[in-house]
This record gives sequence, C-alpha cells and structure tokens, in this order.
Amino acid sequence: MSWIIYLMGAAGFDSVRDFPEGWSPPPLGPREAVIRKLREVLPTLFFPTLAEGSFHGDGFSITFELGPWEPAPRVKLLVHGTGDEVLDLIGKVAEALEARALDTGLGDFMRFHKDADTGRHVWRDAPQPGQWMAPA
Repeated sequence: MSWIIYLMGAAGFDSVRDFPEGWSPPPLGPREAVIRKLREVLPTLFFPTLAEGSFHGDGFSITFELGPWEPAPRVKLLVHGTGDEVLDLIGKVAEALEARALDTGLGDFMRFHKDADTGRHVWRDAPQPGQWMAPA
C-alpha cells in the first residue's frame, strides 16, 4: 500500500474545510532546520540533498520531499507500507515540526493521540480495515 501525506503548518484548524479562501499555510522553516528536526526523531534518516530524504523501517519506507523552496512550505511524505510503527512515526514527525498531517486519501488531517500505556502516537480517527483504500 502506498499513500501520500503532507505535513504543514495549520495550527488552529480542525479540518482542511476550515481554511479561508486563498489561505496558505505558513512555512515550516528553513530546509536545514526542518531536516534537523526530522533527524531528532529519526536519527537514521538519510537526506542526500536538501530536497529529498528517505527512511526505511520494518516493512515500510517513507520518502521525505521538501522540494526546492526556501523556506520549506511543507513536507510531502510518500509512505510505502502500513502498520502501527509507521503511524507512530508520522505522528512523531508532525509533532516535531509542529505541523498537521494531511492524508490525501481521506482528504483531511490525521488526528493523533498518545497511547497512555505505550507512549506511541495512535491515529485516533483511523478508518477500520476495509473502509477505504489509499491510492496506490
């Protein structure tokens, strides 16, 4: 399974439907600072250029695209694979960047909470298996 998520600065909005017409998210910061924050969460994150990096986990991979813009307006995540670990990492990187995670398959923000027992980020509004299928 593959899916696309955008990390963006959208504090104060509960849904993308709340964006005023013509609104643009504030930049996340200089690309070097964004990469530094990402590496605090994922120390083995590989960024050969300022535009794109990658992370490989057990049964999944994530490509991080910052693009050519300075400062970085958003981070595009190309996620291949599924599981609790990948969801936890998406929650952690969103938190580190003080960003919201927009799931393009659902068309709205992912809402996370931390599990009290494990400390992991859990996707609070995750659809049940079989409810939806993200684009491949």
